[in-house]
Amino acid sequence: MRPIVRVWPPYIWASLALALSAGFGLGGGLFAALALPVPLGAWWVAAGQAHGHVQLFGWAGLMVLGVALHFLPRLRGAPLARPELAGPALWLFVVGLLVRAVSQPSAALAGSWALAAALHVSLALSGALELLGGSLVVALLARTSRGGPAVRERPGLLSVLPLLVAAFAGLWLSLAANLVGVVAGAVMASAVVPAWADEPTNLLAFYGFLVPISVAMSARTFPLYFRTPLPNQRLLRVALVLLLVGLALRLYGLTGVPPAAAVGSAGFAASLGVFVVALGVFARRVPLPRQPVRPFHDPMQLHALSAYVWLLVAAALLVLDGLAAAGIWWLPSSTSGDAEQHALGVGFVTLLIFGVGAHLLPGFANRPLRSRGLVWATLVLGNAAALLRVAPVLVSAWLPAWLVDSSLALAGLAGLIAVAAFGVNLLPIPTTSKRPAGQPLL
Repeated sequence: MRPIVRVWPPYIWASLALALSAGFGLGGGLFAALALPVPLGAWWVAAGQAHGHVQLFGWAGLMVLGVALHFLPRLRGAPLARPELAGPALWLFVVGLLVRAVSQPSAALAGSWALAAALHVSLALSGALELLGGSLVVALLARTSRGGPAVRERPGLLSVLPLLVAAFAGLWLSLAANLVGVVAGAVMASAVVPAWADEPTNLLAFYGFLVPISVAMSARTFPLYFRTPLPNQRLLRVALVLLLVGLALRLYGLTGVPPAAAVGSAGFAASLGVFVVALGVFARRVPLPRQPVRPFHDPMQLHALSAYVWLLVAAALLVLDGLAAAGIWWLPSSTSGDAEQHALGVGFVTLLIFGVGAHLLPGFANRPLRSRGLVWATLVLGNAAALLRVAPVLVSAWLPAWLVDSSLALAGLAGLIAVAAFGVNLLPIPTTSKRPAGQPLL
């Protein structure tokens, strides 16, 4: 029998390290810099792009991939194919993300042509490394899917298979779009990835990868952990079709066709709403005999509930974005678009990681959480980070600039502390037992 190899822990710790450094840490620092007498320019824009990229593919992406490499083979009923390749895939990903985080802002500050050229080459290399790492993970999961019993004998997998296929296709396409963008930036000797490549990368990462994989994981775990009703499979498929159509239209709208972008935003909004209904997130819980479920007294349940509240906020902002793109709403399209992405990233995805991760990851490691109090802390801090990041952007026209900048910096700080608390809660609980005399150290 093949020995069980735990490949997921390095992905989790790499995700946390990137979130604490180039993710929430750099994001908060960038807005704090606005209050300092520091000259801003291309380096600030480049660092902002690097921060957003690390948040998407480092914090969220690596966390999801770590869970997927452990959870999906068990859902398939087959061991992970070639587990020894999971480590090299992670290294390719992490090195690519670190090179991106360092080289992109540094290229804007380089004082010599030779140094700038080397940094631009490094920026292009970062995209290639990430694509190689992502391709290797997708290949491992695809090969794993060919093992085990017939798919029709795995109803749990079959129910979410379309979502999983869409998610990993979206991951690969987003990494491919990112490679095109960083190569274009290097060729143009620009530290800023052009918008025509950066925007498709973000759309594919959010709506092609993170939303489908998050819904798929919710569909499998919520009935078990949170006692929600079984998901409505037909509605899940309808929502996925709406999501993919919306994605296609939003991407087409980037070519200069605003009506397509507006209709695509409406498709996104409809799909997110249907996903919520299909999952029964806010439906009455299904209690077990003599085991009542009290979701408002359980911080992990509240993470899930608040995550999907933020998903509905993103849906509302998508409607506003579509109206703004059509010129019939007061809110600028760019403003609502920024708020939409952070409602998804900081609100939905991050809170879902905190809540579901607090259930899944200790179980993967066969040990308990350190503290239930830290789960309450991530709930409060995670929601505070999302609120401080989204709300000021929407009302920035009526607030002084210093207040908006302070709020955005505090959002980064709140997110940073929340991620640190989440990481500490995953550490093993130290034992206080004494070693009997004569017992060897292991």
